[in-house]
Order: sequence, then structure tokens, then C-alpha cells
Amino acid sequence: MSESPLPLPRLSAPASRALAAAGITDLRQLDGTPERDVLALHGVGPSQLGVLRDALSAAGLSLADPLSRPRATGRNDNTAFLETPGSPRQWIEGLPTARRVEDGLRLLELFGEVTGEPPSMWGPSIVGYGTHHYVYDSGREGDTLRVGFSPRASAISLYGLLGAPGADALLATLGQHKTGTGCLYVTTLARIREPVLRDLVAAAWAQPD
Repeated sequence: MSESPLPLPRLSAPASRALAAAGITDLRQLDGTPERDVLALHGVGPSQLGVLRDALSAAGLSLADPLSRPRATGRNDNTAFLETPGSPRQWIEGLPTARRVEDGLRLLELFGEVTGEPPSMWGPSIVGYGTHHYVYDSGREGDTLRVGFSPRASAISLYGLLGAPGADALLATLGQHKTGTGCLYVTTLARIREPVLRDLVAAAWAQPD
């Protein structure tokens, strides 16, 4: 019996087109491929190479001949997005609609139960848990939250939940949602399966920092 397909991770549109044009539809096809050859595909830049590298590693596979990567220096190049003072609960309680307040307080409880960490404000409108120092292959680095949320007017934005192993399978059972670059959107908690959201948060939180 043949092995079941091992899908590619979520990539940018140019990277997805580049891999499709090269006939690459299964993650196993990249196992043992030199990193330089993958990077040579028009549309696959350093950030998308990193996504593929992480997906292969999670599946017990790897690219060959790894390219040198920048070392972390500890600096924060993203000074526009910082952990800020303020009470997340007070901010949520001050939101202008009952739906946003109700969903925000429930998310505050859910994320707190799963992570075991106190929440912090990141910028004026994001509640975050934990910190993560990232280093892009471009050399840019900085600090960000590990997981978090923001009950906005149009939808609830959920951060850090898309990259963990098994996330795609969980999303298939979550309920009504949309995804963007690194972000998951749901209109209201009433339209999704909350236990699945809890599993997504747990999977993301279990990822190495």
C-alpha cells in the first residue's frame, strides 16, 4: 500500500506556484534536495525556504547541504511592535460591543488555561502570551508573542496558531474561519468548535521557542 500524501505547508502564492511548476506536490519530494536548489526556484525566497525547512523537520525529513543562516544577536529590529503596559482584561472590558467583550473574556480564559502564562498587551490591541525571538534568513530579528488574539470589529484575529504539526488537520474541523499570513480569523467563537481551538493553542504553545 502506498504512503498517504504528505502535503506541503502553507506557503505564499508565489512559492506555491513555483513548487507546482516544478512538479512538487508532496513534502517527501523535497527530502534530500539541496537548499540552494529549492531557493533557486523563482518565487521561493529565504522566508519560504524556512517554512519548508521547518515542515520537513517536523515530518522527520530534511533538505540537504544547508545554507548558512544568520546568528541571533538579541537585538529587536521591530520596534513598532512591542510588549506594552496595561491590563488585557481592562482593555477587553472596555471594548465597544458586547460580542467583542464576551468573546475576548472567553479567549482570555482559554489561552490562560492552556498556556499557564499571564497575558500581556502587545501594541494597543493584541493580547499575547509568552515571547519568541525570531531570526529571519535575511538577518532581520526581533521579539514577538508566541500566541495571542485580538477581538476586532470585523473578526477575531488569532496569532501563532498555524505553524504547529497537525494544525491543518485541526483547522479542517474548526468551523467557519479564514487564514492569512501567519494569522487565523474567526467571526465569533459561536461559529467554531472551541475544543478544536483549544487544541490549536496547545499545539502552538508546545512548539519549541
